[in-house]
Amino acid sequence: MDSTPAESVDVTLEDGLWHIRLNRPHKRNALTLPMFAALGEALRAGQAHPAVRALLLTGAGHDYTAGHDLAAFAHWPQGPDDPIPRFLHALAEVDRPLVIAVQGAAVGIGATSLLHADWVCCTADAKIRFPFVELGIAPEAGSTQLLAMAVGLNRAKRLLLAGEVLTGALAHEWGLVSEIVSGDALHDTARERARKLAAHDPDAWGRTKALLRPDGLAQRIDIEIDLINRAVMARRTGPTD
Repeated sequence: MDSTPAESVDVTLEDGLWHIRLNRPHKRNALTLPMFAALGEALRAGQAHPAVRALLLTGAGHDYTAGHDLAAFAHWPQGPDDPIPRFLHALAEVDRPLVIAVQGAAVGIGATSLLHADWVCCTADAKIRFPFVELGIAPEAGSTQLLAMAVGLNRAKRLLLAGEVLTGALAHEWGLVSEIVSGDALHDTARERARKLAAHDPDAWGRTKALLRPDGLAQRIDIEIDLINRAVMARRTGPTD
C-alpha cells in the first residue's frame, strides 16, 4: 500500500490488531492523494479481514498528521469514486473498534478523523485544529454534524468557525479525546486499548456502534464534499450557482 518508499501508508496485522501507520514524517504526515487512496483501501481491507478484531491508526515521527497536503487540492473536485470521498466513507463505516493515537499536529483530517474513533489516546501538548474556514472550504468527514455532538454547539463553533487551536489536554477536558498519555507510552497504550476493546463480543460491538452512529452521516459527508468541490472550482472559474 505504499505511495512511495518515503511516503506511505503502512499496514501490519498482529494478534488481530490491524495497524495503519501514516509514514511521511518529513512532511508531518500530510496526506497526498495516493496516501488517501491507500488509507481507504487499508480501512476497507481491515474491515473485511476475518482475523481483524480492531484497527489502530497512528502517525510516524513527531505528528499524527498535518492534514491534507495542500498540493493535493490540484486533484479536486473529487467524485464519489475518487480517493478522498472513498476514504471518508470507509472511515465512517468502520464497525470494529477503531483507536487513534495523536501526537504533535492533528490538523484538518487529523482532527476530523478523531470524531470517528472509538478511543483516542493523545499527548497533552498535541495541537488539534480544524482550519477549514481559513482555507475557504467546508469542513469534512461529517464534522459539521459530529463535532457539535462531541463537544457541544458553542465549542464546535469556536473550533470550526473561529479556528481555535485545541491542545490535547483541553481536548480531553472537552471530551474529544479519551485519555491523555505521555509521548513515550502513547503507541503502546493505544495498542493495549485496541486489544481491550477487541476482547468484547464483535457482533454486540458492531450493533451498538451502528446505533450510536447518527442518522444521515453518509449524506452529510457527501454534502460537505460537494461544498468543497464548489469552493475549489470557484477559485479557478469564479462562483457557481
